[in-house]
Amino acid sequence: MNEFELIKRIFSQVQARYRLPDDVEKGIGDDASVMALPAGARLVSCIDTLVQGRHFSADWDEINKLAFQIGYKAVAVNVSDIAAMGATPHSILLALALPERLATETWLTNFAKGLFHACQLFDVTLIGGDTTRSENLVLSVSAQGLLAASTPAVYRSGAQVGDKVYVSGTLGDAAYALQHPNSSQGLELAHRLHMPTPRITLGAALTQIGATAMIDISDGLYQDLGHICEQSAVGMRIDLEQLPTSQPLASVDLSERLLCQLAGGDDYELAFTLPANIEPPIDSSNTPVTCIGEVIALSEADTVKGLPPKLFYQGQPVTPTHPNPFATWPTLTGYQHFAG
Repeated sequence: MNEFELIKRIFSQVQARYRLPDDVEKGIGDDASVMALPAGARLVSCIDTLVQGRHFSADWDEINKLAFQIGYKAVAVNVSDIAAMGATPHSILLALALPERLATETWLTNFAKGLFHACQLFDVTLIGGDTTRSENLVLSVSAQGLLAASTPAVYRSGAQVGDKVYVSGTLGDAAYALQHPNSSQGLELAHRLHMPTPRITLGAALTQIGATAMIDISDGLYQDLGHICEQSAVGMRIDLEQLPTSQPLASVDLSERLLCQLAGGDDYELAFTLPANIEPPIDSSNTPVTCIGEVIALSEADTVKGLPPKLFYQGQPVTPTHPNPFATWPTLTGYQHFAG
């Protein structure tokens, strides 16, 4: 049996445990999938690629151990993008570039179990994909979601002066686990790195109450809020002492913790803005939500559209000349693939 017959057999076996939804007319097994859309529904699509040595370890032993988690995360990070639009996740396509050393029944079974576990949790269906041989492991997942005709999408461009800025969950856990995998805190937080939780029900609830802008935090809070600032032509004031912190991360040195929370990335929480007179929703999963600041007008001195958020600590601005609580002004650009 060659490697692609092995892939087909394993994925067919695992997927057979899950019933295709009625609106998927054709899934895996043909040149393309076919699905029926509800009348007036709008299709929301995204794609994300995970590369060995960039998005997860380059070490083969680690990859063997984390087959389930890699399959899960490939789905979760895409579903998070769908959630950030306020849409309901529907289906995914998977492109898998697979090294021969991973084309084994054990690795592929664990990978497929992780992928379909995420599909079941987030109510999405694998409807097709492609496989190819590669020297390194590369995964590309395209996700589709649906928005009803009466449901507004939440873009990055709608934040208004006076809005409050919120985030879901806690921040910095995944970044710390990546940087300190063998520390007690890193081991305790490893699940936040390998198995993030996309905030689907919260995203949907926010569309119903009038959220003005939203983004999922994948490249670092500071950088991702900057995208909202740029596209909305506003500024932001962020109070560092309000950043939500998990118990394990609370015991870490303050400046290191804040760096993880501001620039670490891989949180896959939602950052969003709401008018000041609207309280954030309590979604069905009781996702914690924290107000961390407010949307402000760009000053006359701000000549660049959408400057990064202004940081405050204990009521005082954090600047290159007054960097407290940092010893020196830190680099907060977040992750950028082609920087420098």
